[in-house]
Parts: sequence; structure tokens; C-alpha cells
Amino acid sequence: MKAKLLFILTAIITAFPSINIMAQATQASPETLENVLGAVVTVGVYETDPAKKSLGFRGNAAEMAYAKMLDLSGASGSGSGFIIVHNGKQYVVTNAHVIEQAADADGSIYVYTINRSKYKAKIVGGDSFYDIAVLEFIDKPGSEINTLEFRAEPARVGEPVYAVGNPLGEYPYSVSDGIISAKNRVRGGLTGKFGFLQSTATVIWGNSGGPLVDANGKVVGINSQIAFANQGNSSIWQPQINFALEAPLSNRLVNDILTNDGLISRAYLGIELVQKKLPYQPGTQQYAYYARMYKTDELPVLKSVDPTGPAAALKAHEGAQVKAINNEPVRNLEEALGEFERAKPGTEVEFALVKNGQESKVKVKVAALDENNSAKIGKAFLEQAGLTYKITQQQFYVGLASQQTGTALNQSIKTNDAAPVIPAGSFQVAGMGLFEEGHESIWRVANLADVGTAARLTGMTGVVDVVLLRAGTDAKNEQNYFKRRVALSPNDKLIQPTLWY
Repeated sequence: MKAKLLFILTAIITAFPSINIMAQATQASPETLENVLGAVVTVGVYETDPAKKSLGFRGNAAEMAYAKMLDLSGASGSGSGFIIVHNGKQYVVTNAHVIEQAADADGSIYVYTINRSKYKAKIVGGDSFYDIAVLEFIDKPGSEINTLEFRAEPARVGEPVYAVGNPLGEYPYSVSDGIISAKNRVRGGLTGKFGFLQSTATVIWGNSGGPLVDANGKVVGINSQIAFANQGNSSIWQPQINFALEAPLSNRLVNDILTNDGLISRAYLGIELVQKKLPYQPGTQQYAYYARMYKTDELPVLKSVDPTGPAAALKAHEGAQVKAINNEPVRNLEEALGEFERAKPGTEVEFALVKNGQESKVKVKVAALDENNSAKIGKAFLEQAGLTYKITQQQFYVGLASQQTGTALNQSIKTNDAAPVIPAGSFQVAGMGLFEEGHESIWRVANLADVGTAARLTGMTGVVDVVLLRAGTDAKNEQNYFKRRVALSPNDKLIQPTLWY
């Protein structure tokens, strides 16, 4: 039997001598990768705020990279990045999560280059949804650096790629190789859902923001996420499953940031979509039991429409199911969001709706998501949460008219059980987002627009956590902080992911 199997395998290889595609794929030369090293940086954050921002002679490059570890002592966090040129000026591209907790103070962010030179930098802008940020050099960088270019053509499945960065913050200028194993991945979590390449080029903490390059040294993606598999109470790292934001999208986002006051150009409709579902896996006993008692939504539902917004024509269709957007079928909020993200201000979006068995199509012209429109979302969220607000000296306060349940932050965040009482009174909003074990994503709040941004980033989880500091108390004392969880579902047996757009 073994002899027969060996004969068959030999016959296949002989008959198809070119079947080994990867053997024929172009590999990057050491010279190409050494040139890439000169454009890669380590980003160190030295001063943080508790909540995130809502975004001549050179010698041999490899010898300089490995001559000595970077001294990151004193840094609160670090990640990777790479240098590009835009209109003749050099910038650093990295992940938003690497720098979004950096304080606004001078000297909060430093960038380390190939020869361990240290340069002060500041944030130009970014986008937490796509997990991308752009930094500007405050100190002029030296001649030791190179720059990289985004590749215009999309990456191909099976193509060799190389991840470069500073894994664990301890091994600068590490290079790992692999292939593009899949494209157009949709990742879960609060940020970075669309436009991801999947590769086998291993990355880990510290690689975030570094480049994924092709055999010619062109950037095909920005390393952003790693994968874990849940096994019991443990999460096991999957080193062969890594994600990078694809180059064509990354390039468009960087151009937006550098030409649009640090922001991504994004559409605004003035609508709220929801999709009720059970918090259990289909096929389980709990799912079967509660599915008989509670109605879930097969498709996204148009819950509410701002009558003064660009989608006011949809007001009469509140309660309708959203069947398609721009002729693309949508089955869930993620797919609806993907279509909205493609819309540009000033363009039209067409909705295919079903209400009371009747189908209709409605076109609306979208506006730009500016601070005023984001503030509208923030106000709508606060009304839904039953919170009054006031703004004093760039600090955002909410009022609780009566005692309410919540979680004291000086206790473990591993559970939401045994919720203590939050006293009535005035509270400063220290941040908003999601605050639980493994998902501590809290964004700073200073105005209604910030509230709207945090609600948009978090709403699709079905809950929004508001971190409160008792007014007039010591901000350094954990005893003075509480978490009030706003469940977006009217029923505690269902969750209601919500998309404001």
C-alpha cells in the first residue's frame, strides 16, 4: 500500500512539475528588507491619560538595528510604525490603539529610528474605527531613515509577505515571513472591522502599526490584530492567523487624515439601526428555550430617524426592515455599516425596506459627519440612557436624579454581578465605551460630539459603559469612580446591537 501511494505521489509531481507555486513565488532579497528596516520605527508613549483619544554615512541597516535593544524604560506603552512621505513631508503611520491613550502634553510620544535616535512626535489625526493614526515629527529626523510606499495593487492570496516591527517591545526590527492566506476579512471587536488581509507572517504585541511588505518592499498592509482561540477559560494565541489593514484602504485613510484636519471623511445619515438577538449560541439549550419566548430580528431594523437630518425621507419608514443598501443585500448591522462606510458626503444612498409586508425603495443624499452631527448622535444616546448633562471648563458632567445600580471600579471588573448603588448627584464623565475584562476600550469625553463618537464605536456590542467620577472628589482615588452600564435593549433577555450613522 505504501509503495502504491508513493507511486501515485511521484506520478502527480512528475505530471505537474510546476505545481509548487510557492517555490516559484518571488522572495524578498536581504537588501530589500534592509531598506525596509530603515523606514520602520518604534513608537513609545511616555505620558498617558486614563481614557483614549477618539484618534551622509549610514552604515549597514541590519547592523544598526541589531546592535542594541531600544531603551524603552519609562514608556507606558509601545508599538511599531513606519515612515511615509506626503507632499514632501515625512510622517509616521501606526495603529490608533498604540497612541490613543497618549496625553496631550509635550513629550508624550517619541519615535525611535533604525540607529536608536529618539525624536519627539505628535498626533496629526487618525480613526479608531479603522485603528489607524498618523504622527508628525516635531524634531526633524536624521538621514538614517528611509520611507515606504503603499502598493496601489491589492495583495494576492498566496503572495509572500513580510511583517516588520518590534514584537513585545523588546526585539526591534524583527522580520517574519509568510503568505497572504485570505482577503476582505471582517474582524470583530469595537474597531477595525473591514478591509483586513489575513496572513501567516507572525506578529504579536509590539508589532502593532508596523508594515506588512511584499517582495519589493512595498506596503501591502498595516499590521493591526492577532487571533485567539477560546478554550475553556483560556485564550490561546494563533500565530499563523494575523491581520493587517489592506494598503489601498490604508492609503486612502492616510490621505484623508492629512488633508481633512486629521479626520476620515465619513458620511452622516441621522438614523439608528438595531437588530435584537439572543445572547446565546444557536444550537444550545438556552438558545432553543429563549427563542420560543422572545422575538429576534432577522434583518436590521430602522428604529429611528432624525427628522432634521439628511435621511428625513426615511421617517415614515421607522420600524421597517432594511433588506438592501445600494442594491447590496444586508443581513446584519456589520454589512449595513460596511455599505455606509463606502458612502461619501454628498452622494446618494438607496435603501430597500420592508414594512408590513410592503417593499419600498428610498434614496437619500448623505451629509458629512462633522462635530455638530456627531453631537446629535451624542444627545440621542443620552436621552435614551436617561441622563441629563452639562459642560463646564472642557469637562462633561451628567446628573443622576436618583440612586442607580452600577459597578464600583475599585472592585474587580471580572463580573457585573452584585451591582452596588450609585448615589444621586452630579458626576464627571471620565470616559465612555466598553469596560470589562479583556475589553477595556474607553474613550475620552469632553463634549456631546465625543459622546456621539463613543456611542457609535461601542453601540454594536449592545451596551455602552459610562465611567463616572463623583463631582468634587479626588480623581486619584478609585473609590470615587463608578461604571453605569447602559443596555440598549429594552428587554434583559435580549441584546440589541445598535448602529448610529
